[in-house]
Amino acid sequence: MTGWLRRRWRLVVVRGHSMAPTLRDGDRLIVRVGRPPAAGDLVVFRARDVVPEAEVTWMVKRVHRIEPDGAVTVRGDNARSQDSRHFGAVPRGAVLGVARWRR
Repeated sequence: MTGWLRRRWRLVVVRGHSMAPTLRDGDRLIVRVGRPPAAGDLVVFRARDVVPEAEVTWMVKRVHRIEPDGAVTVRGDNARSQDSRHFGAVPRGAVLGVARWRR
């Protein structure tokens, strides 16, 4: 049972303020791995797939739209967020999953 849960769900801790006021530094997100995102969802994706010099492993952003090729255009809730306006669409393969709960 534990292996099944790890393949389907992940715990991610938020670091930074790009999603403020929705998420705060230290918030914990339960992420549904492999779930296809929809506009408005919070997604977790590999940072270095879109920002090679990123110091973090994962990023959390809100889905703005889904491109025809499955790539995801994302926006941070904070006006000063680095998002798709800076680094372009996130490839579908870089998306870990959709945040379902915050703790």
